[in-house]
Amino acid sequence: MNAALHTTLGWIAAVLLNVGALLFVVGLIVPRTGGSPVLTVGVGALALGAVVGAGWLAGGRAR
Repeated sequence: MNAALHTTLGWIAAVLLNVGALLFVVGLIVPRTGGSPVLTVGVGALALGAVVGAGWLAGGRAR
């Protein structure tokens, strides 16, 4: 994996994890009315960030 792709994956993972954590907390605080899509999006962003972060870690070991 080249350095630019490795750096890009790291940034994407960091942003997804931070946004996911923020949305998760907001989803817990905001009163729920018939479901909580903010909470669902937050959990999805956390999961996607974890997957991208795993790829970033695996790519760093391949160097």
